[in-house]
Parts: sequence; structure tokens; C-alpha cells
Amino acid sequence: MEHLLSKKNVIVSLILITILIAGYFLFINPKMGAGKNNVNAIPEQSIAVLPFFNMSNDSVQQYFSDGLTEGILNSLAHIKGLKVCARSSSFQFRQKDVDIKEAGKRLGVRTILEGSVQRDGNRLRITAQLINVDDGFHFWSEQYDESMEDIFLLQDKIANAIAEKLKIGLLENGQQSFTKKKIPNKEAYDLYLKGRSSWNLRTPPDLIKGIDFFRQAIALDPSYAAAYAGTADCYNALGYLSFLAPKEAFPKAFEAATKALELDSTLAEPHASIGFYKFYHEWDWAAAEQEFRTAIDLNPNYELGYDWCGYYLTAMGRFDEARVFLAKAAMLDPLSVQISTDMGFSIYYSGDYDLAIKKLQVALQMNSRFPLAHIWLGRSYQAKKMYPEAISEYKKALEVLGNGSVPLAQIGNVYGVSGNKAEAQKILDTLTSLSTHRFVTSYGVALVYAGMGEKDKAFLWLDKAYDERSQWLVWLKGDPRWVELRSDKRYPVLVNKVGLPH
Repeated sequence: MEHLLSKKNVIVSLILITILIAGYFLFINPKMGAGKNNVNAIPEQSIAVLPFFNMSNDSVQQYFSDGLTEGILNSLAHIKGLKVCARSSSFQFRQKDVDIKEAGKRLGVRTILEGSVQRDGNRLRITAQLINVDDGFHFWSEQYDESMEDIFLLQDKIANAIAEKLKIGLLENGQQSFTKKKIPNKEAYDLYLKGRSSWNLRTPPDLIKGIDFFRQAIALDPSYAAAYAGTADCYNALGYLSFLAPKEAFPKAFEAATKALELDSTLAEPHASIGFYKFYHEWDWAAAEQEFRTAIDLNPNYELGYDWCGYYLTAMGRFDEARVFLAKAAMLDPLSVQISTDMGFSIYYSGDYDLAIKKLQVALQMNSRFPLAHIWLGRSYQAKKMYPEAISEYKKALEVLGNGSVPLAQIGNVYGVSGNKAEAQKILDTLTSLSTHRFVTSYGVALVYAGMGEKDKAFLWLDKAYDERSQWLVWLKGDPRWVELRSDKRYPVLVNKVGLPH
């Protein structure tokens, strides 16, 4: 019996070691970034859909070509057993002559789908071909001539043809049906594609533009569930970035996401949006986790579902679980600067500032102007008391965001903790001036006062942040910048009001 128990313990130990090594290469080791995929770890059934080439004479139709590509990608994402690379990574290979082997290696897939779209009024001509990454062999090709009214059926038709060619099990009737949705009119669909194109840019002006496109689509087709889902995504992003007040942005996101699910309960995106709302605005932790997991169950290839769940788990202090979810998001979207940044931000909150710096530097190699990567890199430098480096990173974020209250407040906080109270006061004056014509988060003002050592004013503004339902309060326990306030009896009172778990 002792021999059997010993053997069992050895086996269990080997399994744990394997899991830890896998976690290291998937998440911890910053050198294992984009383009470093181990071919042996690539799932056999894996595909990336590259942007279909726009053959129309009108360059304005690029958004339509991208939308069609994304539609096919979304249909494929619902095929069980198929890993589908996310849009933000696959769309980085927009050039016409792509090195398929290099693209496949960097995207972590064995198959590439590429093609072209020509739109002439209400008629479409689409060509599509599957390419084996290992040898560059085109093993399937098809041309489709359809009308705009058949666009959704066409997306499913192409997805079914791919599933059959890849020998992925189909449903009993021989066809997988992905949409099963009411088909919107073509004008509403055009507007939806423009809205998603704006959403993908993620800047505040583009997010506002995206909301306008979605609203126009809904006006033409009030039962268009996907347009409500897009609206929810945009409002959540504007709330998170503090460009709209939390009480303005997040309830609108929740309302739009709820409407989307009323119209189509099979959509994954609205569940993730509601999870975001429950997490950042209602502070209902259990409900947030359930919504994120529901989104992932509905679409196992939905990278934002894993990413946002990783946010939530990080805030809950469940760092090992967060690593798993963020590693899955990175596997689905290996070239995403957003997800790479979020991995660094999770490491930052776990307290490993050196590793966070390395990971965030890798993220900035993907996109040197991504503001959130600069913000979290600045936070990591600040935690190590590297104040000049921190200020430099915050200023880079400020340059991209254009006088955003979040990076301004971070600069003011560093000035305060480093003893430069005069400059910190100038930041407070700037924030006060900004607040006369745009939303300024009270959490940020509290940070500046905390940096200056003015605890009473810091708590006054933290109470205002609570009243405005600031999304930043979910990080109150983990944010090291509040360390000087934690011994004050007012601090645990605020933590308990937010409801953060002990």
C-alpha cells in the first residue's frame, strides 16, 4: 500500500510540475510573447481568418470587407473543437502578399483562411481559400456569387464548408447553424459594421462615433440585437476610461446589453458586457463572475470574455486563476497589445513589479502608443520608487489620450509622493479647470491629495468617488498607492462599503 501511495504521489507531483511549467511559458515568462509559439503546442484544429482583400473600386467599402471577414470569423468561433484566432491579431496581416508560414507561427494556428470581396451594389462576389501553414498548400478554394440579402447565410455556408474540410464533427443534420437570427436589413447591417469598425479603434472619439452608428442601425431595425451589444461595449469602454461619469456610462451599457439578450439570448458579448457592469458598477462579484463564465460557455473563442474575467479575478486577489484566464485570452489573441497589457497589469497587482515591467515593455513593443500600457508601466515604476521613469510613462499616456484626467491624476500623485508639492498642486488646479466642462474622476483627485500627504482631503474625495460609483474603487485594496491611508480607521469602512471581499 505504501508503495502504491508513493507512486501515486510521484504521478501527482509530475502533473503539478507540468502545469506550473505550462503556466510559466503561457503567462509568466515575458520572452514568450508574440511570434514565439511552440508549434507542438498549437492545436491541430486551429485557424486564423485574415482580412479579406477589398476588390471593390470604392475604398470606403473596406469596412464592409472587414465586417464580412469578422462575420465569418464569428461563425467559425462557434464550431466546437476549433480554436479561432481573434480579430485583433489576425487583422494585423492586412497586406495582400502575406508570408503564410510566418503568419501561422505568430498567430499560433495550423490553418489560414484568406480571400477577397467584391461588392457591386446589392451583389457580392467572394472568393475564399484554406491554406496549410506547414507547407503553404492551398487545399480548398471556393467562389460565391450572392446578394446582400444572403450575407448571413453565406457566412454560415463558408463556415460549414471549412468545418467539413477540416473534418470537424458537424451536427446530426450535417450542418452547423450559427446565426439562427433574424437578418437585419442591409442598411442597418452597413451601419453596424461601421460601428464595430469604430469600436475596434477604442479611442473615446471613435467609441462615441460607434454609438452613433449603432443607434442609426437600431433606428432602422429596432430588433437588431448585435447593434445593442455593440452599444453596450462602447459605453462600458467610455466608463472604464473615465471619459464619461460612471452613473452615465455603465447603466446605459447594462440597458443595451439587456436589450440585446432579450432579442437574442445566444449572444456571448452582452453577457460579458453585463459582467463588466456587475463588476465595475454594481460591485456584485458573484453575478459578474457568472456572466463572464456564461459568455465563455456560449463562445469558447471569445477572447474578451476571458480577458475581462481575468480583470475580475485579479481584483478579487485570485491571481492564479486570473493567470489561467489571461493566458487563454492571449492564446486566442496572441498579438493583442490590450491583452498583453492586461497580463502585465495583473502581475502588477500581484506585487511582482519587476516582472510587470518586463511584460509591459513587451506590450509596448507591439504598439508604442498604447496608453494603458504606458499607465501600467508607470504604475510599476512608481511602486519601485522610480519616479522620473513613472512620470515619463504617464506623460506618454497623456499625449495619446489628450488631457485625460486619469494620467493627469497619476502624475500629480507621483509629484506628491516624491516631495514636489508645487507641481502636484498645479495638477490639482488643472483637474479643477477640466471639471468645469468634462467629467473628472474623484478617485484621481483623491490620489493627488494622498500623494501630498493630505489624508482628510483624500478621504473626502474618496467618499465623493463612492457617491459617483467610481469603477476604480474595485482596486482600492490592491492599489499600493493607498498604503499610507490603510492604517486610518476610515479606510476599512470604505472597503466594506464597496463590499470588497476580505
